[in-house]
Amino acid sequence: MVDLWFAANALPSSVMAALSNDAVLRDCRLLDAFLERSVDLGDGQRPSQTDLMAIVRHESGLGVIAIEAKVDETFGPTVAEWLADPKGDLPTRTARLDRLCGMLGLDPATAGSLRYQLIHRTASAIIEAKRYHAHDAVMLVQSFCPRRSWFDDFSAFATALGFPPHQVGTVSAPKVRDDVALRVGWVAEPNDGPHTRLGTARTVPKLTDLGRVQLSKSFFMRDMLYSEVAMIHGLNNAPDDPDLAIKAGRRLCEELLEPLQDHWGRIAIRSAYRSCEVNGFCNAMQRKKKTGYTCASNESNFAGHIWDRLDVNGHMGAMACVVVPSFWAKHQEQGDWRILALWIHEHLPYSTLYFFPTYWAFNIGWHESPERIIKSYAEPAGTFTP
Repeated sequence: MVDLWFAANALPSSVMAALSNDAVLRDCRLLDAFLERSVDLGDGQRPSQTDLMAIVRHESGLGVIAIEAKVDETFGPTVAEWLADPKGDLPTRTARLDRLCGMLGLDPATAGSLRYQLIHRTASAIIEAKRYHAHDAVMLVQSFCPRRSWFDDFSAFATALGFPPHQVGTVSAPKVRDDVALRVGWVAEPNDGPHTRLGTARTVPKLTDLGRVQLSKSFFMRDMLYSEVAMIHGLNNAPDDPDLAIKAGRRLCEELLEPLQDHWGRIAIRSAYRSCEVNGFCNAMQRKKKTGYTCASNESNFAGHIWDRLDVNGHMGAMACVVVPSFWAKHQEQGDWRILALWIHEHLPYSTLYFFPTYWAFNIGWHESPERIIKSYAEPAGTFTP
């Protein structure tokens, strides 16, 4: 799925074909897409995690397409099996089921044979549509299985929602559910494998192992993964390509952060690695002028804050935003940030430096093809030429 979407850099042809008969979405275009999108279902319990959440624009507004990618794995337990699982709290699960079924127009009493995953994935599409103030949503299964495994489960779910018998390669006509025009669909993709799966850490043990990777004598990967945006919005800030992220991060830490800390004393990491999901969401909020969101586009952050993507020229890089507390304590006059910038310029193999007014925080970037550029949002603002 990832290969297909990245190669298209737009809605894949199969998705466009499925939407071609929809009066509203047939000419829509992709604005953004988020891998492994976590969606809060409104009860503080485990979120739903959609394989890919696409935001599209059509003539009259925005739409949301929730992609559930399948090869030959099932849609998980039925509702009855999920409720009977002794690991879960029955009253809590029953309350969630009632709420989700109410959103979708289903009767919880007759939903026992339906696949629970299809229910919460479809509800996620509606929830995200409302969050983006979009009137249109699609829950689309993108199947890479030549045997069309589990289509019967999908078809039973669509029928329960009140949609007519479904044809592969199409989306249904819309039905309004919770004030959103909802569609469901199934598209079949050729499976010419082999495909490389993303290496993103999706379990606590895997994320713990990633965090324990030592990047240099003082810094571990765990130091680089914290994100307020990810924490507040329930997003996954772990790399899709851990090996590349670690390789780039080690160069950043060993060649820039360690010598900086050796000379000036302890440095504080403000923001370092960002996943495409986190950075993309942050940038979308910035474009809407939301307070507190300051991220450039994903493309401009490849080999920058997004360590696990090469830039447009195929170069590796990594960036971190840091504060040097000991420097700030002694140098708070206007323009004092230039003292630190000059020292870095004369002693370290940096690529880019961007200084900010608060605590003289700055982005410091390592890159295979360094630019040696210093810019500042702190006065005197602009480009600094030592």
